[in-house]
Amino acid sequence: MARTLIPQDWGLQTGTGGALLVGGLRAVDLAREFGTPLHVLNEARLEETASRFRMCMEVAYPGRTSVHYAFKCNSVPAVVASVRRAGLKAEVMSEFELELALRMGYPGEEIIVNGPGKTDRFLLQCLRANVRLIIVDSLSELQALGRIAEAQYSDVDILFRINPDYVPRGLNSGTATASRKGCAFGLDLKAGEPQAALAALKDINGVRFRGFHFHIGTGIRDPREYSRALERLAPLIRDTRAAGRRVEVVDVGGGFASMTTRELTTREFFVYQGFERLPSGLPQENDAAFEDFGRIISDALLRIFPADELPELIAEPGRSIASPNQFLLLTVHRVKERPGVRKWLITDGGLGTVTLPTFYEYHEVFVADEVTRPRTEKVTIIGPVCFASDIVYRNKWMPSVRPGEVLAIMDSGAYFTAQESSFGFARPAVVAVNGDVCRLVRRRESFEDMVSRDVIEKAFYKKEEENEILRHQARLKPAAGPAR
Repeated sequence: MARTLIPQDWGLQTGTGGALLVGGLRAVDLAREFGTPLHVLNEARLEETASRFRMCMEVAYPGRTSVHYAFKCNSVPAVVASVRRAGLKAEVMSEFELELALRMGYPGEEIIVNGPGKTDRFLLQCLRANVRLIIVDSLSELQALGRIAEAQYSDVDILFRINPDYVPRGLNSGTATASRKGCAFGLDLKAGEPQAALAALKDINGVRFRGFHFHIGTGIRDPREYSRALERLAPLIRDTRAAGRRVEVVDVGGGFASMTTRELTTREFFVYQGFERLPSGLPQENDAAFEDFGRIISDALLRIFPADELPELIAEPGRSIASPNQFLLLTVHRVKERPGVRKWLITDGGLGTVTLPTFYEYHEVFVADEVTRPRTEKVTIIGPVCFASDIVYRNKWMPSVRPGEVLAIMDSGAYFTAQESSFGFARPAVVAVNGDVCRLVRRRESFEDMVSRDVIEKAFYKKEEENEILRHQARLKPAAGPAR
């Protein structure tokens, strides 16, 4: 039995005539003013969600805690600013994310660095920024970091990322990040790589071991999965401590689910992609709250460590905080039907905007004009790209939708803006809503933005002011509101 979701599950409301409201504003009015596709960030609720996650960890665990927001999930600066106001620190994986964190005001001591492919240049930048921790993914990375630290006469604190070969129950095998066969991440626990890395430290100057890190997947709804993973690491932790090394930090990674969306299981994914049978929604279950994650992870650490030697607990949430506090508005431009075949809703949200996350995740879709309209038919929602795979959803139960109406794709706060691309169309704008106040926080991509990296010979390229056709178009009155 599927659980029916309503706008209130995202902190939204329903107004007169069933219109979708965010704060005191109608979603369709935002679409008209700013154009579509358009991401709408529920700013106040994002900050409240981030603060609640941090406080739940602090209350549950008797030792020290640090919560670091995973920049890869959504690095729109307005999002980063909100989570920073909520007291979250930064977890980055690239030169861009490190630079963004520094420019957003994070000091180096509030930044931890992750990722399997850190270049020597990136490691050097991390040392120069005095980041708090570098999470070492491999023996070769450890050796490289040691060389760089010694050359810079620098000291750096590290965690070892451990691959415990643990796949949470029901998780899509393609996104389980702690499978030794399926993922390259981390030091292989079964092969003894953590012990080899610990032994190598005696010959490496400037690198200080502080503890262990793991990451078991994404969209994890059951907090007991973290406890089970910690049980896999417990012998390593005990042996390390018995050998005289302190384990001062345990980082449980991220992967905490948003409870209003979910990844398709491996079976659901193949049934959907092979037979176009989309799961009808979320399972009817009691979802865990942030408090449950904090309590169960805390209990697991208390079973491994003496009460007077508890390590610092680090968590790296992203999806659970950002996903439910942003949604994407698309306009239905055409409705096309072939009797006996199917009906298509042709929207302005295509491959570069939405279809990668919905390829393997379930997201609810509302008609923003009237969310209470009954769902009466199965439709396939597609984008505007001349590409057969430009599909938002196949065979999704929807109300009858008319051209010009607006769809709201929920939970667009995680990995939508991060994975978007310019596939023939401009990338969307983002607006932030706080109460009845709305502001533009990322403008829509312009043509000049889209070609800004190209080196074009002037003989073959005219700027807008030099193009008579474009000048003529600029004099024409626009048919709709501005697409900012």
